[in-house]
Amino acid sequence: MTEMGKINTDRYYRPDEIAELLNVDKSTVYRMIKDVTDPLPAVRIGGNRLYRVHGRELQSWLERHRVRPEEE
Repeated sequence: MTEMGKINTDRYYRPDEIAELLNVDKSTVYRMIKDVTDPLPAVRIGGNRLYRVHGRELQSWLERHRVRPEEE
């Protein structure tokens, strides 16, 4: 994934920026946002697919999903 230090917790990110940070496809980010069990918190701007994710929310979500060595 990404180094947590690269996430600016004082700004909002577009899905394509998150995809670049995490080295995943943009469709993966949309699935993360729309996940029913533990969605990546996002705000919708205007139309249906204009999402923004605050850096603090992204960092918190990634921390909750971090795999610990004892879990592998």
